Amino acid sequence: MPVIKFITVGLPIALGVVMIGTGGLNFAGPPLARENFALWGYPAGFHRVAGSLGVVIGLLLVIPATSRVGAIASAIFMLAAVATLIRSRDWGHLPVAAVLMAVSAAAIAIHG
Repeated sequence: MPVIKFITVGLPIALGVVMIGTGGLNFAGPPLARENFALWGYPAGFHRVAGSLGVVIGLLLVIPATSRVGAIASAIFMLAAVATLIRSRDWGHLPVAAVLMAVSAAAIAIHG
């Protein structure tokens, strides 16, 4: 498989897997996730909203027919995450969120 084809198919799927994993973890709400969401100023239980959205977006990304919509949704979701982290001055989580934002933008570019 040529490298370009591998990237165009693999990047949205890889992003989808990451979104499903982190979304599932946020939905489960371990103590650290709950503490982070409280630190960021979100109400109790919001981790379930963010987790659900992450899983749905991830599923959209891994299904070829909905991958473009998933890429756009992931960029919006990650933009909100980056804005939250900047607003909260949570510089420790910002690099990962920024990388996922860039990958989301790349996934949009792949779909044209």
